[in-house]
Amino acid sequence: MADSFVDSGPLVTVYVPSRNYGRFLRQAVESVQRQLYANWEMIIFDEASDDDTREIAEALQRADPRRIRLVHNEQPRGLQWIANRALETANGKYLVRLDADDWLDASALLVMVAKLESDDDLGLVYGNYYYTDADGQILGVERGYDINAEERSGQVPPHGACTMVRTRALKAVGGYSEDIDAQDGWELWFKLRHRVKAANLETPIFYYRQHFTSLSRDSQRLLTARSKILSRLCDTLEGSYKPTCLAVIGARESYPDFPGVPYHEVDGQSLLERAILSATGATRITDTVVTSDSERVLAFAEQLERDGRVPPHRRQLRQTAAVESAVPLREILSEAAAGYRGVHDSAPDCLVFLSIHAFNRRAEHVDKALSVLRLTECDSVVSVHQEREPVFTHGQQGLRLLNPGRLEELSYVRERLYRFNGAIIGLWHEVIGMSSLLGENIAYIEMSGKDSIQLKADAVSAFSL
Repeated sequence: MADSFVDSGPLVTVYVPSRNYGRFLRQAVESVQRQLYANWEMIIFDEASDDDTREIAEALQRADPRRIRLVHNEQPRGLQWIANRALETANGKYLVRLDADDWLDASALLVMVAKLESDDDLGLVYGNYYYTDADGQILGVERGYDINAEERSGQVPPHGACTMVRTRALKAVGGYSEDIDAQDGWELWFKLRHRVKAANLETPIFYYRQHFTSLSRDSQRLLTARSKILSRLCDTLEGSYKPTCLAVIGARESYPDFPGVPYHEVDGQSLLERAILSATGATRITDTVVTSDSERVLAFAEQLERDGRVPPHRRQLRQTAAVESAVPLREILSEAAAGYRGVHDSAPDCLVFLSIHAFNRRAEHVDKALSVLRLTECDSVVSVHQEREPVFTHGQQGLRLLNPGRLEELSYVRERLYRFNGAIIGLWHEVIGMSSLLGENIAYIEMSGKDSIQLKADAVSAFSL
């Protein structure tokens, strides 16, 4: 037993949620029992499994009753509910979630406890990990960014599982939001990162199993959960002053291969109407302007408002007319900001440019972008779609693969590539005057492939995935 190596030190609470992962559960639990650091307790949560999870968990608990407790949920309650129950009943100074389909390296608890104990200001610590297939064969090693040297934007949170957190720090921020059913690592990160220090370890500390029943493969659910987390956390920043934000909808009437762009309809709504609704429906937008060099386009926008199809908004005739090429975005934003100043006697705190071509963009995406802009304190934020196919660049000996992990169906942090999807560009007003339009620090929101589709001609084009 590991007790012979270490029999003192702060207690660590490891909680293990399992929903129909009975086939993996024993390996996860035994990996904790083999830890070099032995002062731990465990809580296994059976999430209303209909496989043999309960029977296996009960057998494991009977074999180690002093350190293992079992909670059986008659109905699935979700990761956040489980995390709060673990937080509520934990005796440990530190808390760790271990998913039932993963398992720990024998040194994991030892190195994480040692790191946290070395600095009282540290509130959480996490390490790298091995990717494995469903059978446990190693596929690769994830080596994350050094958060204190390489990645300071705050947009690469630690993995939700196997992050060790100071229990008191998590209690101080109210634990987890139980109406969000995913991305507990994101909520943990954004709640704690400005309150406590964080550190990551170079060494891999756990094995992350890849299989088709893994919850982490449900990308749309994860994106929705992130939106709720970011919006809620941004709300906690609200004081008596609410930053002003101008939504700028640039509407050119025609392109050589796409005449009448603003009037083109998708599901009974024109592209201009859909763009206006995505702006006026966003809670963080305080003013919306449609800007165009075409009086006909502005008249169409006015008619949409008169017909009650869109809420009230402003319209502004652009002074710089477009010819063959589009008007530079900086000029569009500068003119829109000047128009705003003429109405409100002050410049907007930030601006969001919304392309009418991104017809699946919604108000929730706009709010998410503004939440990220404020939470990260970056100069700007753009909407992107993660590239999930192999991408090449030209090298000395032909093409060079930029993300080789994709050939193994792995998404390494350092290989992730993001493509601008044209839907949203948000920035602080002062950034317009910088040498680079997006400033020096660029944040992002990720949108799904469906939401990233653009209409660039008479048929759906360029961003169909």
